[in-house]
Amino acid sequence: MSTWLKYVDMEMRNKYVNHSRNLWERAVTLLPRVDQFWYKYSYMEELLGNYLAARDIFERWMKWKPEERGWLCYLKFEERMNEKQRHREIMYRFLQEFPRQSTYIKVAKYEMKNKNVPLTRQIFEKAAEDLGLAQLN
Repeated sequence: MSTWLKYVDMEMRNKYVNHSRNLWERAVTLLPRVDQFWYKYSYMEELLGNYLAARDIFERWMKWKPEERGWLCYLKFEERMNEKQRHREIMYRFLQEFPRQSTYIKVAKYEMKNKNVPLTRQIFEKAAEDLGLAQLN
């Protein structure tokens, strides 16, 4: 894994962006469960201003059902892009993937931050229904 990272880093330092893309593509194809490759690949595209490619990378990554950290990274990306509707859609997909108390609370906080009290209430009601009242204490 470190060989891949050093190889891509060398290509980027020498401004061979397409070589770097090719290497990232090979890395995520051959080793799709290595989250660090996905993080760095999407980050590279974001730094280059290629936001559509970064979003596409995140979408491909989410098909592999990464850990919670991967979803949070995607959410932060959409927040930086100021794409509120896309952020909300991904937040609810995240909730479907990880129906835990902590996830329900994150989604509810997001809706409260956006001053959407009815949706916040629905989130808490759904949490009570899905998780049971005992887990909400």
